Amino acid sequence: MALKIQFPYTHDLANLLTLIEQSGQIVPQRIQEAAILSDYAVEARYPGIAEPVTRQEYEEVVSIAETVIEWAERIISDVIKK
Repeated sequence: MALKIQFPYTHDLANLLTLIEQSGQIVPQRIQEAAILSDYAVEARYPGIAEPVTRQEYEEVVSIAETVIEWAERIISDVIKK
């Protein structure tokens, strides 16, 4: 159980980030923006419900996702070192 958190099996990034914050971890603003990725996941799974994603939106969410991965890798590395 990383960070002493019982993570639920979910793709709801907003919920997961809230759990991380409640554990005492500081979640940078850029990482908090990852909550929007859940919206895109739903839209991709159920096409036709929402407006098409623009190139600019695509590039922004990919950038957010890359930042989240790098941040998570740093946290995991720190937990392993302890």
